Amino acid sequence: MIRIRDPLHGTVQLTDLEEKLLDSQPMQRLRGIRQLAMAYLVYPGANHTRFEHSIGTLALADKLCGELSCDDEKTSKVRAAALLHDVGHVAFSHESEHVLMHKLGTHEEVGRRIIIKGEIADMLSESFSPHEIAELPDKPLGQIIASDIGADRMDYLLRDSHYTGVAYGIIDSDRICSSLSMHRSGLALQERGLSAAESLLVARFTMFTTVYLHKTVRIASRMLQQSISLAIGDGTLEPCFAIGMSDARMLSVLCSSPKGGELAERLRKRRLYKKAHGVPLSKLRGNATEIEEELSAKCGCEVLLDLPRLSAETRIMLEKDGHAVPLARQSELVASLQKMQKSRLEALVICEEKNIKKVSQSAQKLLG
Repeated sequence: MIRIRDPLHGTVQLTDLEEKLLDSQPMQRLRGIRQLAMAYLVYPGANHTRFEHSIGTLALADKLCGELSCDDEKTSKVRAAALLHDVGHVAFSHESEHVLMHKLGTHEEVGRRIIIKGEIADMLSESFSPHEIAELPDKPLGQIIASDIGADRMDYLLRDSHYTGVAYGIIDSDRICSSLSMHRSGLALQERGLSAAESLLVARFTMFTTVYLHKTVRIASRMLQQSISLAIGDGTLEPCFAIGMSDARMLSVLCSSPKGGELAERLRKRRLYKKAHGVPLSKLRGNATEIEEELSAKCGCEVLLDLPRLSAETRIMLEKDGHAVPLARQSELVASLQKMQKSRLEALVICEEKNIKKVSQSAQKLLG
């Protein structure tokens, strides 16, 4: 057993098997993948990685298992699944996944393939069925990791807030952990934890608006996605090789692309495109690719359109009178947050700074 000092959760103890898993090549690769992809260009402290997040998720999952009185076997399986839950992320995480998932599948699908075959599968087979660990996040027990009040979400909100230096991601994880119960369909929150859960959702909403959907972060992310698409198109980047890349390695490959290299170099030097126009997402009409092509042709320069990444509807269940009911039905705050988030979403038209005036005029005419 080894002990790791985590800045959020203190001392985290790992079993011999977990130590082996952590030292495996697929897990060590996560040291080179930033948790927040391009956010470091706005928040200089946001250099934390998927590696430490995986350890933090294990720590919180273990705490939840203790509060739920899970037996040793279930706890061991949940801990292993929590440690491995992000092993399928490619470089730049969700931002590149938006492009690469059409070739590779989602990071969950990639992760399952990594877990059930190869180095990690051989390690797991000594104690568990690799298939069982790979599929656990989709089972009721796996909600300890993957639900809206699970270990994954609580850790990334706490960790992202800590490293970006914003105060919005502070949540009472202790209260949430001690207020959960396990139903046949999965996790449910007891009424005494309602305020803590509402605070978590407020934290998530403000982190989305302040960090995850920050205008400049979105611009950098869209430039990255375009660079990846162009590099795949000209043969510089083979999607199957992206699974083994770190952020630094992928950016280096992108910089060598005949078509996508200029955008990648801009990211490397932080010479970012600027916002030329914004449109409420609810009022945007037309296909994004077609809009980009039309504006680029009219303006004689590259114009990109970024659509905000939607957060999934909250699916927290509240235990009330012996039954589990959706939290949104019991909390006006949760219902209003979901409505407010949708109303604030905006599509961004972006281009080089020197072209802003003509792009802004054309976008205004085309999109309103």
